[in-house]
Amino acid sequence: MNHNLLITGGTGMVGLALQELTPEAIFVSSKQYDLRKSSDVEKMFSYYEPEYVIHLAAKVGGIKANMEYMAEFYLDNTLINTNVLHGAYKHKTKKVVSLLSTCVYPDDCKYPLTEEQVHNGVPHFTNFAYAHAKRMLDVQSRAYRQQYGCNFVTAIP
Repeated sequence: MNHNLLITGGTGMVGLALQELTPEAIFVSSKQYDLRKSSDVEKMFSYYEPEYVIHLAAKVGGIKANMEYMAEFYLDNTLINTNVLHGAYKHKTKKVVSLLSTCVYPDDCKYPLTEEQVHNGVPHFTNFAYAHAKRMLDVQSRAYRQQYGCNFVTAIP
């Protein structure tokens, strides 16, 4: 079943907003696929065969959860991102656009913020692990672009 556009995190805040703009896209949620599991990601890519992916999926929480469950947030988000990008690479997806988070910026930075500042210092301690997992999504996207020529990019709201 070939679909042109697949959106992970399709029932999250941004995913729901995109449903109004791109109703023809396939929106997947964690109820359908556990993206922490490479087997679920393989099933998803094999079934939908998307040409394009907008990767919004993430384990999210508030500041309290981010501070209390740092290791869990880092692990889950790193697994999700790694599996989705590697799945897109294996299935020769034409383009992946992944959404980062504003928390990726360093705590001590100059305003106005620019993309070049993303990796220049540590993020705020309240989001430390989550922010680094999101930063690694940027690193992995760049690495796949450089080594494999994948059209994987990131955007920061």
